[in-house]
Amino acid sequence: MLRDLARAADLVFVGRDEAEALWGTAHPDDIASLLAPAPLVVVKDAEHGATSYAAGEVTFAPALTVEVVEPVGAGDAFAAGYLSGVLADLDEASRLRLGHRTAATALRSRDDIPVLSEALSLTRR
Repeated sequence: MLRDLARAADLVFVGRDEAEALWGTAHPDDIASLLAPAPLVVVKDAEHGATSYAAGEVTFAPALTVEVVEPVGAGDAFAAGYLSGVLADLDEASRLRLGHRTAATALRSRDDIPVLSEALSLTRR
């Protein structure tokens, strides 16, 4: 059922580990193929990076190296940063980088709402 819902979505965020557990598919290319015809798929792979698949284009951005204080909320922070990049009309690589910067801010904080000024400075460039 989740695969069918994802295929009908305009934008899908999926963790590589989640896709492996759900569908037995671990490589980002295979995950994107599995979720086709979703127009935009972003596969997050924890500390390795994230890959997006949109309109036949594949874009990878490596994750930032971060000393993790608290991992809870990093995936949601990545999605928030990425979506902020969509709203700011950034290119795909910049959207992924903003997602990583926002996730890194969340990973370095014990607070529920970390200060995002450093992460969001990318949208002003």
